[in-house]
Amino acid sequence: MFRYGIVYLLGGGDMGEVSRLGLRLHRLRERAGLTQAELSERSGVARSIIANLERGARSNMTLGNAMRLADALGVSLDLLARGDVLDSETTPALV
Repeated sequence: MFRYGIVYLLGGGDMGEVSRLGLRLHRLRERAGLTQAELSERSGVARSIIANLERGARSNMTLGNAMRLADALGVSLDLLARGDVLDSETTPALV
């Protein structure tokens, strides 16, 4: 199946985009009130992958993992991947 990182699927791929992806994941996880372990359990994605993404140590993520994380966080894949809302300074609280 797909073995491309989500960042590359979206036309990104530089470390800046990866860092923004990790920051969005971190913000979404915290807003959901979840620890990395809890998100891992809900999504089926290894906690080490989540931790590496959040700190920018991992440079890609499979589409399947991205879909599982977005689902577990209750957000769209687009929001997780591109974060149009989360990257602005005037981000309203997610409900």
